[in-house]
Amino acid sequence: MNNSMDDAGCCLLSVAWNVAPLLESPPTSRRASLRATVEETCRVTGLGARSWAARHGIGTEAEYRPFLQLADVAYEIATLLLLVGDFLVPDLEREHRRWAEIEALKSRLEELSGWTSSFLGSLTLSGRP
Repeated sequence: MNNSMDDAGCCLLSVAWNVAPLLESPPTSRRASLRATVEETCRVTGLGARSWAARHGIGTEAEYRPFLQLADVAYEIATLLLLVGDFLVPDLEREHRRWAEIEALKSRLEELSGWTSSFLGSLTLSGRP
């Protein structure tokens, strides 16, 4: 069970780690660009959460829950990105449905990322508070 800020940070870093091998450098497609965003968001926020935990301890559920939610949403986006465009039989309707779901999740990712960044306080892209 994930019940601390350190656990939440580890979950985020795990998602980043699993997305990283799939990255294109530089991203050349919508899918690759979103995958890079997910990886960076999870890496930076995961490092920030672990750093916070080292300074402040376990944290309360109200503090670490949004970090776990961010990891869940990021994992779901990464999973759906694996399914977009990879069909045995092309189905435009299915692809549009998946992209609509990805875009909704992307909005949630941005919302949670904003909250977690505010909580951690001025988190830079290098992962240092």
